[in-house]
Amino acid sequence: MRQRWPIWCWPTWWRILPAGNCHQRWFDRVLRTKAWFVSYGLLGLTQNGLVPVLMPLVAPSGSAAGLTYAAFSLLGLLAPVLGTWADYTGRHRDLLICGTIGAGLLLLPFAWVSEPLRIVLAAGAGLGAMAATTAGNVLAIQGAAEAEWDTRVALLQRYVSAGQVIGLVGAGVLAQGHPARGFVAAGLVLLAAGALAIGSAPARAARSADAKPPPRPMMGGDAGVTGPHHRGHHVSWEELRAYLSVINQPLRRFLIVWLIAYPAMNGFATLFPVAMTHEFGMDPILPSGAYAIGVGASLLLYAPIGAATHRMGGTRTLMLGIAARLMLLVAVALTTLLGGGWVGWAILVGFALIQFVWPLLAVGANSLSVRLAPAARGESVGLFNAATSLAAAVGSALAGVVFGAAGFAGLTVVTLVFVAAALVLMLVWLGTRAQQSG
Repeated sequence: MRQRWPIWCWPTWWRILPAGNCHQRWFDRVLRTKAWFVSYGLLGLTQNGLVPVLMPLVAPSGSAAGLTYAAFSLLGLLAPVLGTWADYTGRHRDLLICGTIGAGLLLLPFAWVSEPLRIVLAAGAGLGAMAATTAGNVLAIQGAAEAEWDTRVALLQRYVSAGQVIGLVGAGVLAQGHPARGFVAAGLVLLAAGALAIGSAPARAARSADAKPPPRPMMGGDAGVTGPHHRGHHVSWEELRAYLSVINQPLRRFLIVWLIAYPAMNGFATLFPVAMTHEFGMDPILPSGAYAIGVGASLLLYAPIGAATHRMGGTRTLMLGIAARLMLLVAVALTTLLGGGWVGWAILVGFALIQFVWPLLAVGANSLSVRLAPAARGESVGLFNAATSLAAAVGSALAGVVFGAAGFAGLTVVTLVFVAAALVLMLVWLGTRAQQSG
């Protein structure tokens, strides 16, 4: 007689686990092996949800807000060192665990210390968050066929965005009267992420000390050069410069484009809650809610965009994302020139749509960071994360200056100018490559 399964096991788990205890097999095959994806959801809740809203709002001035958030992003420049060390040792799991736990411990006392010490805590927490972020793409593709990479990276991004939605809603609620509790919540959530990673993240990959990725032909005519791997955990800045020398031309151009576009986009997003509350007199829950709605709706796009990126390439996906954001920024800039009480609400809708198209940029950029240097994937992912950290730090600081001098309208115009420049460079530098690969 066929065994009767609990209702929550039927019919999916009955089909794939026809024998044995359903509860135990589900725990062994799902919770103990897949829960680390939830760790990245919790990381997104804090790094992309609570912190970007609460950290600028609790600062005593606009310059302090920009400086503190810049410190949170700046130490991510060490991502190439961390990525190379993890790529050589196979200890990406350790980066995830130590990064989340360390960042959580540093955020717990954030609201009760002086401003100079806040900058130090923000820098340390940012380093921990970026260490965990650096390991994400590699953990996602570990043990998977190359044809599945884009889909798995898209799945990882979906977890991050799901956490971000929850974090943004929570930040909007907490910012109205209890911002200190938000940092306590962020610290506890990151500690929980570390605990989940301890129990479920993929184990250290076994590899020889002399093992190197085999060189493969690079698309676009450039020959892949095997990236150096080191026999120890200490990486000097001279060695880091050597890594930069092995990065091929398409990857260098992609990083330049990213360093032009992302500072403007990140600075715009960082100052948006401040602009809406100070310039338009809105409650913090409204810009946080618009942010959350845009990100939440974008979750529907990750799976189809991941599949489409596998067919048409990361370059075209990224260009579509930059073009979509440029058109939306033009619409927001024109709206700021108009008068009336509806302007602020129209800007909220525009900002939500700007976040809605983010999967095009996230999946396209992550795909390029892995694929443009197949002989040095660890270094290329680390360099991409370092470029993102540098861009976020510069963008946050400069956005505060621009907002103080020209207001939200000026900030929007400057942002769209930089995004337009990045799109032009992509069309000139990488457009031919995308046509050839298509």
